[in-house]
Amino acid sequence: MVFLNIATGVILLLLGMRYVRKGLDRLFGSHLIDWLQQMTNNRYKAFFGGMVAGTIAPSSTAIAMLSVQMLSRTALSAGRMLAVVLGANVGITVAVQLLAFRLQDYSGVFLLAGGIGFLFLTRAIFRGIGQMLLGIGLIFLAMGIIGSAGTAAATNSDLKLLFGVVDRYPLVVFLGTALLTVALQSSTASIGLGIALAGSGLLLGTTIVPWVLGANLGITLTMMITGWGSTEGRRLAIGSLLIKGCGALVILLGSSPLFVLILHFLPGAIDRQAANLNTFFNLILGLAALPLLSPLSRVLRFLIESQTIDDFREPDSYLDPLLLQTPSLALNQAAREELRLLDEIKLMLRTVWMMIWGKNVRLVSKIEDHQQRIESTHDELKDYLSQVSDENLSEGDVDWKFMVLDYSQELAAIGTLIRRDLCDAAIRQIQLNEDPSPEDREELESFYARTLERIEKATALLMSRDPGSAEEFIREKEQINVQFRRSRKSRLERPLAVQSASSNVVDMIGCLRRMNSQLTSIAYAIVRDSTQSGETPVHNPEPELEEGWTADDSPKPEAKQPAKKES
Repeated sequence: MVFLNIATGVILLLLGMRYVRKGLDRLFGSHLIDWLQQMTNNRYKAFFGGMVAGTIAPSSTAIAMLSVQMLSRTALSAGRMLAVVLGANVGITVAVQLLAFRLQDYSGVFLLAGGIGFLFLTRAIFRGIGQMLLGIGLIFLAMGIIGSAGTAAATNSDLKLLFGVVDRYPLVVFLGTALLTVALQSSTASIGLGIALAGSGLLLGTTIVPWVLGANLGITLTMMITGWGSTEGRRLAIGSLLIKGCGALVILLGSSPLFVLILHFLPGAIDRQAANLNTFFNLILGLAALPLLSPLSRVLRFLIESQTIDDFREPDSYLDPLLLQTPSLALNQAAREELRLLDEIKLMLRTVWMMIWGKNVRLVSKIEDHQQRIESTHDELKDYLSQVSDENLSEGDVDWKFMVLDYSQELAAIGTLIRRDLCDAAIRQIQLNEDPSPEDREELESFYARTLERIEKATALLMSRDPGSAEEFIREKEQINVQFRRSRKSRLERPLAVQSASSNVVDMIGCLRRMNSQLTSIAYAIVRDSTQSGETPVHNPEPELEEGWTADDSPKPEAKQPAKKES
Protein backbone atom coordinates (compact mmCIF):
# COMPACT_ATOMS: atom_id res chain seq x y z
CA MET A 1 0.00 0.00 0.00
CA VAL A 2 2.93 2.34 0.67
CA PHE A 3 4.30 1.91 -2.85
CA LEU A 4 0.79 2.09 -4.29
CA ASN A 5 0.20 5.42 -2.52
CA ILE A 6 3.54 6.78 -3.73
CA ALA A 7 2.71 5.73 -7.30
CA THR A 8 -0.72 7.37 -6.96
CA GLY A 9 0.94 10.55 -5.72
CA VAL A 10 3.29 10.58 -8.70
CA ILE A 11 0.34 10.19 -11.09
CA LEU A 12 -1.51 13.05 -9.38
CA LEU A 13 1.67 15.14 -9.52
CA LEU A 14 1.98 14.59 -13.28
CA LEU A 15 -1.73 15.26 -13.79
CA GLY A 16 -1.45 18.47 -11.79
CA MET A 17 1.56 19.68 -13.82
CA ARG A 18 -0.33 18.84 -17.00
CA TYR A 19 -3.36 20.85 -15.87
CA VAL A 20 -1.18 23.82 -14.93
CA ARG A 21 0.52 23.72 -18.32
CA LYS A 22 -2.77 23.36 -20.19
CA GLY A 23 -4.36 26.19 -18.24
CA LEU A 24 -1.46 28.51 -18.98
CA ASP A 25 -1.49 27.46 -22.62
CA ARG A 26 -5.20 28.34 -22.71
CA LEU A 27 -4.39 31.81 -21.36
CA PHE A 28 -1.36 32.63 -23.50
CA GLY A 29 -1.52 30.28 -26.48
CA SER A 30 1.06 30.90 -29.23
CA HIS A 31 1.48 34.55 -28.17
CA LEU A 32 4.26 33.41 -25.84
CA ILE A 33 6.49 32.46 -28.80
CA ASP A 34 5.83 35.79 -30.54
CA TRP A 35 6.67 37.71 -27.36
CA LEU A 36 9.84 35.70 -26.73
CA GLN A 37 11.02 36.32 -30.28
CA GLN A 38 10.85 40.06 -29.65
CA MET A 39 12.97 39.63 -26.51
CA THR A 40 15.86 37.83 -28.19
CA ASN A 41 17.63 40.88 -29.63
CA ASN A 42 19.51 41.21 -26.33
CA ARG A 43 20.92 38.31 -24.31
CA TYR A 44 19.85 39.79 -20.98
CA LYS A 45 16.34 40.52 -22.24
CA ALA A 46 16.27 36.98 -23.65
CA PHE A 47 17.29 35.63 -20.23
CA PHE A 48 14.49 37.61 -18.56
CA GLY A 49 11.99 36.52 -21.21
CA GLY A 50 12.98 32.90 -20.58
CA MET A 51 12.40 33.37 -16.85
CA VAL A 52 8.87 34.60 -17.57
CA ALA A 53 8.24 31.70 -19.96
CA GLY A 54 9.53 29.14 -17.46
CA THR A 55 7.36 30.63 -14.72
CA ILE A 56 4.14 30.47 -16.72
CA ALA A 57 4.98 27.11 -18.37
CA PRO A 58 6.65 25.18 -15.51
CA SER A 59 7.53 22.02 -17.39
CA SER A 60 10.90 20.88 -18.72
CA THR A 61 9.16 19.18 -21.65
CA ALA A 62 7.15 22.32 -22.46
CA ILE A 63 10.30 24.45 -22.40
CA ALA A 64 12.21 21.94 -24.55
CA MET A 65 9.43 21.87 -27.16
CA LEU A 66 9.03 25.66 -27.00
CA SER A 67 12.76 26.10 -27.63
CA VAL A 68 12.84 23.73 -30.59
CA GLN A 69 9.67 25.29 -32.01
CA MET A 70 11.20 28.77 -31.84
CA LEU A 71 14.34 27.53 -33.62
CA SER A 72 12.28 25.92 -36.38
CA ARG A 73 9.90 28.81 -37.06
CA THR A 74 12.29 31.77 -36.62
CA ALA A 75 15.76 32.80 -37.72
CA LEU A 76 17.14 32.32 -34.20
CA SER A 77 20.32 30.34 -33.74
CA ALA A 78 21.20 28.06 -30.83
CA GLY A 79 23.48 30.63 -29.18
CA ARG A 80 20.76 33.26 -28.93
CA MET A 81 18.15 30.69 -27.92
CA LEU A 82 20.45 29.40 -25.19
CA ALA A 83 19.93 32.65 -23.26
CA VAL A 84 16.18 32.01 -23.31
CA VAL A 85 16.69 28.42 -22.10
CA LEU A 86 18.97 29.51 -19.24
CA GLY A 87 16.32 31.98 -18.11
CA ALA A 88 13.55 29.40 -18.50
CA ASN A 89 15.44 27.01 -16.24
CA VAL A 90 15.34 29.69 -13.53
CA GLY A 91 11.63 30.31 -14.15
CA ILE A 92 10.80 26.63 -13.75
CA THR A 93 12.19 26.73 -10.21
CA VAL A 94 9.29 28.96 -9.13
CA ALA A 95 7.00 25.93 -9.24
CA VAL A 96 9.38 24.03 -6.92
CA GLN A 97 9.43 27.02 -4.56
CA LEU A 98 5.63 26.77 -4.33
CA LEU A 99 5.95 23.09 -3.38
CA ALA A 100 8.21 24.05 -0.47
CA PHE A 101 5.52 26.19 1.18
CA ARG A 102 3.86 23.06 2.60
CA LEU A 103 0.38 23.94 1.39
CA GLN A 104 -0.76 20.30 1.30
CA ASP A 105 -3.41 21.00 3.95
CA TYR A 106 -4.98 23.65 1.67
CA SER A 107 -5.13 21.54 -1.50
CA GLY A 108 -8.93 21.39 -1.15
CA VAL A 109 -9.17 25.19 -1.45
CA PHE A 110 -7.30 25.13 -4.77
CA LEU A 111 -9.30 22.14 -6.03
CA LEU A 112 -12.63 23.77 -5.17
CA ALA A 113 -11.78 27.18 -6.66
CA GLY A 114 -10.17 25.65 -9.73
CA GLY A 115 -12.98 23.16 -10.28
CA ILE A 116 -15.62 25.91 -10.17
CA GLY A 117 -13.68 28.07 -12.63
CA PHE A 118 -12.86 25.26 -15.04
CA LEU A 119 -16.15 23.36 -15.00
CA PHE A 120 -18.81 26.04 -14.63
CA LEU A 121 -17.45 29.31 -16.07
CA THR A 122 -17.49 29.96 -19.80
CA ARG A 123 -14.98 32.79 -20.36
CA ALA A 124 -11.66 31.46 -21.64
CA ILE A 125 -9.61 33.51 -19.17
CA PHE A 126 -11.59 32.20 -16.16
CA ARG A 127 -11.46 28.61 -17.42
CA GLY A 128 -7.71 28.93 -17.93
CA ILE A 129 -7.18 30.28 -14.40
CA GLY A 130 -9.50 27.59 -13.02
CA GLN A 131 -7.62 24.83 -14.82
CA MET A 132 -4.33 26.18 -13.49
CA LEU A 133 -5.63 26.33 -9.88
CA LEU A 134 -7.05 22.83 -10.26
CA GLY A 135 -3.61 21.62 -11.30
CA ILE A 136 -1.95 23.32 -8.32
CA GLY A 137 -4.48 21.68 -6.01
CA LEU A 138 -3.68 18.26 -7.48
CA ILE A 139 0.04 18.89 -7.01
CA PHE A 140 -0.38 19.75 -3.33
CA LEU A 141 -2.70 16.78 -2.84
CA ALA A 142 -0.05 14.54 -4.44
CA MET A 143 2.67 15.95 -2.17
CA GLY A 144 0.52 15.14 0.86
CA ILE A 145 -0.10 11.56 -0.28
CA ILE A 146 3.58 10.93 -1.07
CA GLY A 147 4.65 12.49 2.23
CA SER A 148 2.24 10.34 4.24
CA ALA A 149 3.31 7.20 2.38
CA GLY A 150 6.96 8.08 2.87
CA THR A 151 6.44 8.62 6.61
CA ALA A 152 4.85 5.17 6.86
CA ALA A 153 7.67 3.65 4.83
CA ALA A 154 10.30 5.32 7.03
CA THR A 155 9.23 3.09 9.93
CA ASN A 156 10.25 0.04 7.92
CA SER A 157 13.87 -0.75 8.80
CA ASP A 158 14.55 -2.57 5.53
CA LEU A 159 13.41 0.35 3.37
CA LYS A 160 15.31 2.81 5.53
CA LEU A 161 18.43 0.68 5.14
CA LEU A 162 17.90 0.51 1.37
CA PHE A 163 17.65 4.30 1.01
CA GLY A 164 20.61 4.67 3.36
CA VAL A 165 22.72 2.59 0.95
CA VAL A 166 21.55 4.74 -1.96
CA ASP A 167 22.80 7.81 -0.09
CA ARG A 168 26.35 6.47 -0.37
CA TYR A 169 26.25 6.52 -4.19
CA PRO A 170 25.48 10.12 -5.25
CA LEU A 171 26.42 9.47 -8.87
CA VAL A 172 23.78 6.71 -9.08
CA VAL A 173 21.20 9.08 -7.56
CA PHE A 174 22.25 11.80 -10.02
CA LEU A 175 21.89 9.60 -13.13
CA GLY A 176 18.78 7.83 -11.84
CA THR A 177 16.96 11.11 -11.18
CA ALA A 178 17.96 12.38 -14.63
CA LEU A 179 16.32 9.33 -16.23
CA LEU A 180 13.31 9.71 -13.92
CA THR A 181 12.89 13.31 -15.09
CA VAL A 182 12.94 12.22 -18.73
CA ALA A 183 10.38 9.49 -17.99
CA LEU A 184 8.08 11.84 -16.04
CA GLN A 185 8.70 14.65 -18.56
CA SER A 186 8.84 17.15 -15.70
CA SER A 187 11.76 18.24 -13.53
CA THR A 188 9.28 19.82 -11.11
CA ALA A 189 7.53 16.46 -10.61
CA SER A 190 10.79 14.59 -9.98
CA ILE A 191 12.08 17.24 -7.54
CA GLY A 192 8.67 17.29 -5.83
CA LEU A 193 8.90 13.52 -5.38
CA GLY A 194 12.36 13.93 -3.84
CA ILE A 195 11.15 16.67 -1.49
CA ALA A 196 8.25 14.53 -0.30
CA LEU A 197 10.50 11.50 0.33
CA ALA A 198 13.13 13.61 2.11
CA GLY A 199 10.50 15.37 4.21
CA SER A 200 9.17 12.02 5.39
CA GLY A 201 12.66 10.96 6.47
CA LEU A 202 12.89 8.13 3.93
CA LEU A 203 15.47 9.96 1.81
CA LEU A 204 18.51 11.24 3.71
CA GLY A 205 19.15 14.97 3.67
CA THR A 206 22.39 15.03 1.69
CA THR A 207 20.88 12.81 -1.03
CA ILE A 208 18.63 15.69 -2.08
CA VAL A 209 21.66 17.50 -3.59
CA PRO A 210 22.46 14.93 -6.34
CA TRP A 211 18.67 14.41 -6.70
CA VAL A 212 18.14 18.09 -7.62
CA LEU A 213 21.21 18.12 -9.89
CA GLY A 214 19.99 14.99 -11.67
CA ALA A 215 16.58 16.56 -12.29
CA ASN A 216 18.32 19.51 -13.94
CA LEU A 217 20.33 17.17 -16.13
CA GLY A 218 17.05 15.53 -17.14
CA ILE A 219 15.89 18.86 -18.62
CA THR A 220 18.84 18.90 -21.03
CA LEU A 221 18.29 15.24 -21.95
CA THR A 222 14.64 15.99 -22.75
CA MET A 223 15.76 18.91 -24.91
CA MET A 224 18.26 16.66 -26.68
CA ILE A 225 15.57 14.09 -27.49
CA THR A 226 13.18 16.77 -28.72
CA GLY A 227 15.59 18.83 -30.81
CA TRP A 228 18.04 16.28 -32.19
CA GLY A 229 16.42 16.39 -35.61
CA SER A 230 17.94 19.79 -36.51
CA THR A 231 21.45 21.22 -36.38
CA GLU A 232 20.47 24.17 -34.19
CA GLY A 233 18.44 21.88 -31.94
CA ARG A 234 21.51 19.70 -31.36
CA ARG A 235 23.66 22.75 -30.67
CA LEU A 236 21.12 24.07 -28.19
CA ALA A 237 20.91 20.75 -26.33
CA ILE A 238 24.68 20.25 -26.21
CA GLY A 239 25.26 23.86 -25.11
CA SER A 240 22.78 23.41 -22.27
CA LEU A 241 24.34 20.05 -21.42
CA LEU A 242 27.85 21.57 -21.25
CA ILE A 243 26.73 24.37 -18.92
CA LYS A 244 24.64 22.24 -16.57
CA GLY A 245 26.96 19.23 -16.75
CA CYS A 246 30.00 21.28 -15.76
CA GLY A 247 28.13 22.94 -12.90
CA ALA A 248 26.79 19.63 -11.60
CA LEU A 249 30.18 17.92 -11.97
CA VAL A 250 31.89 20.53 -9.79
CA ILE A 251 29.40 19.87 -6.98
CA LEU A 252 29.41 16.07 -7.39
CA LEU A 253 33.21 15.91 -7.18
CA GLY A 254 32.97 17.48 -3.73
CA SER A 255 30.88 14.50 -2.61
CA SER A 256 29.17 14.37 0.82
CA PRO A 257 31.33 17.02 2.62
CA LEU A 258 30.39 19.60 -0.04
CA PHE A 259 26.74 18.48 0.10
CA VAL A 260 26.67 19.09 3.85
CA LEU A 261 28.31 22.50 3.39
CA ILE A 262 25.80 23.54 0.70
CA LEU A 263 22.81 22.51 2.84
CA HIS A 264 24.36 24.33 5.83
CA PHE A 265 24.27 27.64 3.96
CA LEU A 266 20.71 27.07 2.66
CA PRO A 267 18.07 28.10 5.24
CA GLY A 268 14.96 26.18 6.29
CA ALA A 269 13.93 22.55 6.39
CA ILE A 270 14.85 19.98 3.74
CA ASP A 271 12.05 20.98 1.36
CA ARG A 272 13.04 24.65 1.48
CA GLN A 273 16.72 23.71 1.07
CA ALA A 274 15.92 21.62 -2.03
CA ALA A 275 13.88 24.45 -3.59
CA ASN A 276 16.59 27.04 -2.87
CA LEU A 277 19.34 24.77 -4.19
CA ASN A 278 17.39 24.32 -7.42
CA THR A 279 16.89 28.08 -7.80
CA PHE A 280 20.44 29.17 -6.89
CA PHE A 281 22.02 26.46 -9.06
CA ASN A 282 20.14 27.64 -12.17
CA LEU A 283 20.43 31.34 -11.39
CA ILE A 284 24.19 31.27 -10.75
CA LEU A 285 24.85 29.09 -13.80
CA GLY A 286 22.68 31.30 -16.01
CA LEU A 287 24.27 34.59 -14.95
CA ALA A 288 27.76 33.12 -15.22
CA ALA A 289 27.14 31.71 -18.70
CA LEU A 290 25.52 34.83 -20.25
CA PRO A 291 28.81 36.69 -20.89
CA LEU A 292 30.30 33.51 -22.38
CA LEU A 293 27.56 32.79 -24.93
CA SER A 294 29.48 34.20 -27.92
CA PRO A 295 32.60 32.00 -27.47
CA LEU A 296 30.36 29.07 -26.52
CA SER A 297 28.43 29.56 -29.78
CA ARG A 298 31.67 29.37 -31.74
CA VAL A 299 32.57 26.15 -29.93
CA LEU A 300 29.16 24.67 -30.76
CA ARG A 301 29.51 25.60 -34.43
CA PHE A 302 32.92 23.91 -34.42
CA LEU A 303 31.58 20.74 -32.78
CA ILE A 304 28.49 20.51 -35.02
CA GLU A 305 28.96 21.70 -38.58
CA SER A 306 26.18 23.58 -40.31
CA GLN A 307 24.19 21.73 -42.92
CA THR A 308 24.66 22.76 -46.51
CA ILE A 309 21.70 23.31 -48.78
CA ASP A 310 22.40 19.95 -50.39
CA ASP A 311 22.35 18.22 -46.99
CA PHE A 312 19.09 19.79 -45.90
CA ARG A 313 16.05 17.57 -45.98
CA GLU A 314 12.52 18.34 -44.96
CA PRO A 315 11.15 16.25 -42.11
CA ASP A 316 8.72 13.57 -43.20
CA SER A 317 6.02 15.37 -41.24
CA TYR A 318 5.74 18.45 -39.04
CA LEU A 319 2.95 16.80 -37.08
CA ASP A 320 4.99 15.90 -34.00
CA PRO A 321 2.92 13.85 -31.48
CA LEU A 322 4.99 15.28 -28.59
CA LEU A 323 3.66 18.75 -29.34
CA LEU A 324 0.11 17.61 -28.65
CA GLN A 325 0.98 18.22 -24.99
CA THR A 326 1.21 21.94 -25.84
CA PRO A 327 -1.79 22.57 -28.15
CA SER A 328 -0.77 26.07 -29.30
CA LEU A 329 2.54 24.69 -30.61
CA ALA A 330 0.73 21.75 -32.21
CA LEU A 331 -1.44 24.22 -34.16
CA ASN A 332 1.65 26.02 -35.45
CA GLN A 333 3.04 22.73 -36.72
CA ALA A 334 -0.31 21.88 -38.34
CA ALA A 335 -0.16 25.18 -40.22
CA ARG A 336 3.36 24.36 -41.41
CA GLU A 337 2.16 20.96 -42.61
CA GLU A 338 -0.61 22.71 -44.51
CA LEU A 339 2.07 24.54 -46.50
CA ARG A 340 2.90 21.15 -48.00
CA LEU A 341 -0.60 21.05 -49.47
CA LEU A 342 -0.06 24.43 -51.12
CA ASP A 343 3.30 23.26 -52.50
CA GLU A 344 1.74 20.09 -53.90
CA ILE A 345 -1.05 22.11 -55.54
CA LYS A 346 1.47 24.43 -57.16
CA LEU A 347 3.53 21.52 -58.46
CA MET A 348 0.37 19.77 -59.64
CA LEU A 349 -0.69 22.87 -61.59
CA ARG A 350 2.74 23.24 -63.17
CA THR A 351 2.67 19.58 -64.23
CA VAL A 352 -0.68 20.12 -65.97
CA TRP A 353 0.83 23.10 -67.73
CA MET A 354 3.79 21.03 -68.95
CA MET A 355 1.33 18.40 -70.15
CA ILE A 356 -0.71 20.94 -72.16
CA TRP A 357 2.11 22.63 -74.05
CA GLY A 358 4.33 19.53 -74.25
CA LYS A 359 1.34 17.43 -75.34
CA ASN A 360 2.48 14.69 -72.98
CA VAL A 361 -0.52 12.73 -71.69
CA ARG A 362 1.78 10.41 -69.72
CA LEU A 363 2.20 13.16 -67.10
CA VAL A 364 -1.29 12.26 -65.84
CA SER A 365 0.27 9.61 -63.58
CA LYS A 366 2.49 12.28 -61.98
CA ILE A 367 -0.56 14.49 -61.42
CA GLU A 368 -2.33 11.57 -59.73
CA ASP A 369 0.70 11.07 -57.44
CA HIS A 370 0.43 14.70 -56.35
CA GLN A 371 -3.27 14.28 -55.66
CA GLN A 372 -2.65 11.16 -53.55
CA ARG A 373 -0.08 13.04 -51.45
CA ILE A 374 -2.55 15.89 -50.97
CA GLU A 375 -5.27 13.51 -49.80
CA SER A 376 -2.84 11.66 -47.52
CA THR A 377 -1.60 14.88 -45.91
CA HIS A 378 -5.17 16.11 -45.52
CA ASP A 379 -6.15 12.88 -43.71
CA GLU A 380 -3.10 13.15 -41.42
CA LEU A 381 -3.99 16.76 -40.61
CA LYS A 382 -7.56 15.81 -39.74
CA ASP A 383 -6.38 13.02 -37.46
CA TYR A 384 -3.77 15.24 -35.79
CA LEU A 385 -6.09 18.18 -35.19
CA SER A 386 -8.79 15.86 -33.83
CA GLN A 387 -6.34 15.05 -30.99
CA VAL A 388 -5.98 18.72 -30.06
CA SER A 389 -8.70 19.21 -27.44
CA ASP A 390 -10.67 22.47 -27.57
CA GLU A 391 -10.75 22.48 -23.76
CA ASN A 392 -7.04 23.32 -23.69
CA LEU A 393 -7.19 26.16 -26.21
CA SER A 394 -8.08 29.82 -26.02
CA GLU A 395 -11.04 31.04 -28.09
CA GLY A 396 -8.66 32.47 -30.68
CA ASP A 397 -6.74 29.20 -30.98
CA VAL A 398 -9.98 27.22 -31.28
CA ASP A 399 -10.95 29.43 -34.23
CA TRP A 400 -7.50 29.01 -35.75
CA LYS A 401 -7.74 25.22 -35.38
CA PHE A 402 -10.96 25.13 -37.39
CA MET A 403 -9.51 27.56 -39.95
CA VAL A 404 -6.60 25.20 -40.56
CA LEU A 405 -8.94 22.18 -40.69
CA ASP A 406 -11.43 23.83 -43.07
CA TYR A 407 -8.69 25.18 -45.31
CA SER A 408 -7.09 21.75 -45.66
CA GLN A 409 -10.48 20.53 -46.87
CA GLU A 410 -10.56 23.35 -49.46
CA LEU A 411 -7.04 22.51 -50.63
CA ALA A 412 -7.94 18.85 -50.97
CA ALA A 413 -10.93 19.93 -53.09
CA ILE A 414 -8.60 22.01 -55.29
CA GLY A 415 -6.45 18.91 -55.84
CA THR A 416 -9.52 16.98 -56.95
CA LEU A 417 -10.56 19.88 -59.22
CA ILE A 418 -7.18 19.92 -60.93
CA ARG A 419 -7.14 16.16 -61.49
CA ARG A 420 -10.78 15.76 -62.48
CA ASP A 421 -11.67 18.92 -64.44
CA LEU A 422 -8.52 20.80 -65.40
CA CYS A 423 -6.60 17.67 -66.35
CA ASP A 424 -9.53 16.26 -68.37
CA ALA A 425 -9.92 19.55 -70.27
CA ALA A 426 -6.18 19.54 -71.00
CA ILE A 427 -6.37 15.96 -72.31
CA ARG A 428 -9.26 16.90 -74.61
CA GLN A 429 -7.23 19.85 -75.91
CA ILE A 430 -4.26 17.56 -76.63
CA GLN A 431 -6.49 15.05 -78.42
CA LEU A 432 -7.72 17.80 -80.77
CA ASN A 433 -4.12 17.94 -82.01
CA GLU A 434 -4.28 21.68 -82.62
CA ASP A 435 -2.94 24.60 -80.64
CA PRO A 436 -5.25 27.24 -79.13
CA SER A 437 -5.51 30.56 -80.94
CA PRO A 438 -2.96 33.23 -79.86
CA GLU A 439 -5.77 35.13 -78.13
CA ASP A 440 -6.91 32.04 -76.19
CA ARG A 441 -3.34 31.13 -75.24
CA GLU A 442 -2.60 34.64 -73.98
CA GLU A 443 -5.73 34.63 -71.83
CA LEU A 444 -5.01 31.14 -70.47
CA GLU A 445 -1.42 32.12 -69.63
CA SER A 446 -2.71 35.20 -67.80
CA PHE A 447 -5.09 33.19 -65.59
CA TYR A 448 -2.40 30.55 -64.96
CA ALA A 449 0.22 33.11 -63.87
CA ARG A 450 -2.33 34.87 -61.65
CA THR A 451 -3.22 31.54 -59.99
CA LEU A 452 0.42 30.70 -59.22
CA GLU A 453 0.83 34.17 -57.74
CA ARG A 454 -2.26 33.64 -55.60
CA ILE A 455 -0.92 30.33 -54.27
CA GLU A 456 2.25 32.13 -53.12
CA LYS A 457 0.16 34.84 -51.46
CA ALA A 458 -2.05 32.23 -49.79
CA THR A 459 1.10 30.62 -48.36
CA ALA A 460 2.22 33.92 -46.82
CA LEU A 461 -1.31 34.66 -45.60
CA LEU A 462 -1.60 31.30 -43.86
CA MET A 463 1.45 32.06 -41.73
CA SER A 464 0.90 35.80 -41.11
CA ARG A 465 -2.90 35.82 -40.56
CA ASP A 466 -2.81 39.53 -41.34
CA PRO A 467 -6.37 40.95 -41.75
CA GLY A 468 -5.17 43.69 -44.10
CA SER A 469 -3.53 41.20 -46.45
CA ALA A 470 -6.63 39.00 -46.22
CA GLU A 471 -8.87 41.86 -47.34
CA GLU A 472 -6.56 42.56 -50.28
CA PHE A 473 -6.63 38.85 -51.16
CA ILE A 474 -10.45 38.95 -51.26
CA ARG A 475 -10.43 42.04 -53.50
CA GLU A 476 -8.11 40.25 -55.92
CA LYS A 477 -10.55 37.34 -56.07
CA GLU A 478 -13.35 39.70 -57.08
CA GLN A 479 -11.10 41.20 -59.79
CA ILE A 480 -10.47 37.71 -61.18
CA ASN A 481 -14.21 36.98 -61.21
CA VAL A 482 -14.87 40.23 -63.08
CA GLN A 483 -12.13 39.36 -65.57
CA PHE A 484 -13.66 35.90 -66.09
CA ARG A 485 -17.17 37.31 -66.67
CA ARG A 486 -15.85 39.77 -69.26
CA SER A 487 -13.96 36.99 -71.02
CA ARG A 488 -17.05 34.79 -71.08
CA LYS A 489 -19.23 37.61 -72.38
CA SER A 490 -16.80 38.41 -75.20
CA ARG A 491 -16.66 34.74 -76.20
CA LEU A 492 -20.44 34.47 -76.38
CA GLU A 493 -20.41 37.30 -78.93
CA ARG A 494 -18.14 35.28 -81.24
CA PRO A 495 -19.39 32.92 -84.00
CA LEU A 496 -20.44 29.44 -82.86
CA ALA A 497 -17.57 27.76 -84.69
CA VAL A 498 -15.04 29.90 -82.85
CA GLN A 499 -16.80 29.24 -79.52
CA SER A 500 -16.66 25.47 -80.14
CA ALA A 501 -12.93 25.58 -80.99
CA SER A 502 -12.07 27.32 -77.73
CA SER A 503 -14.46 25.40 -75.45
CA ASN A 504 -11.61 23.47 -73.77
CA VAL A 505 -9.78 26.72 -73.07
CA VAL A 506 -12.95 28.09 -71.48
CA ASP A 507 -13.21 24.99 -69.28
CA MET A 508 -9.59 25.36 -68.14
CA ILE A 509 -10.02 29.05 -67.35
CA GLY A 510 -13.17 28.20 -65.41
CA CYS A 511 -11.21 25.65 -63.35
CA LEU A 512 -8.55 28.25 -62.55
CA ARG A 513 -11.25 30.70 -61.48
CA ARG A 514 -12.81 28.13 -59.12
CA MET A 515 -9.36 27.39 -57.68
CA ASN A 516 -8.93 31.08 -56.91
CA SER A 517 -12.30 31.15 -55.16
CA GLN A 518 -11.41 28.19 -52.96
CA LEU A 519 -7.98 29.64 -52.13
CA THR A 520 -9.78 32.70 -50.77
CA SER A 521 -11.60 30.77 -48.02
CA ILE A 522 -8.71 31.32 -45.58
CA ALA A 523 -8.85 35.07 -46.20
CA TYR A 524 -12.58 35.18 -45.41
CA ALA A 525 -11.94 33.27 -42.16
CA ILE A 526 -9.12 35.63 -41.10
CA VAL A 527 -11.20 38.74 -41.80
CA ARG A 528 -14.19 37.28 -39.97
CA ASP A 529 -12.05 36.33 -36.98
CA SER A 530 -10.40 39.77 -36.77
CA THR A 531 -13.81 41.48 -37.02
CA GLN A 532 -15.21 39.41 -34.15
CA SER A 533 -12.19 40.00 -31.93
CA GLY A 534 -11.83 43.67 -32.85
CA GLU A 535 -8.15 43.24 -33.74
CA THR A 536 -6.25 45.61 -36.00
CA PRO A 537 -3.05 44.78 -37.90
CA VAL A 538 0.06 45.51 -35.85
CA HIS A 539 3.46 46.11 -37.41
CA ASN A 540 6.40 44.93 -35.34
CA PRO A 541 9.64 46.33 -36.73
CA GLU A 542 12.69 44.09 -36.71
CA PRO A 543 14.62 44.85 -33.49
CA GLU A 544 18.23 45.97 -33.58
CA LEU A 545 20.74 43.59 -32.04
CA GLU A 546 23.03 44.76 -29.30
CA GLU A 547 26.69 45.12 -30.12
CA GLY A 548 28.55 41.83 -29.71
CA TRP A 549 25.33 39.79 -29.96
CA THR A 550 26.11 38.61 -33.49
CA ALA A 551 28.16 35.49 -32.97
CA ASP A 552 25.28 33.23 -34.00
CA ASP A 553 23.87 34.88 -37.10
CA SER A 554 25.32 32.42 -39.60
CA PRO A 555 22.77 31.17 -42.14
CA LYS A 556 20.83 28.05 -41.18
CA PRO A 557 19.11 26.02 -43.89
CA GLU A 558 16.71 24.44 -41.42
CA ALA A 559 15.28 27.82 -40.40
CA LYS A 560 13.84 28.49 -43.82
CA GLN A 561 10.36 27.70 -45.03
CA PRO A 562 9.75 24.12 -46.24
CA ALA A 563 11.71 23.53 -49.42
CA LYS A 564 9.81 23.83 -52.67
CA LYS A 565 10.06 20.76 -54.87
CA GLU A 566 10.07 21.06 -58.64
CA SER A 567 8.46 18.62 -61.01
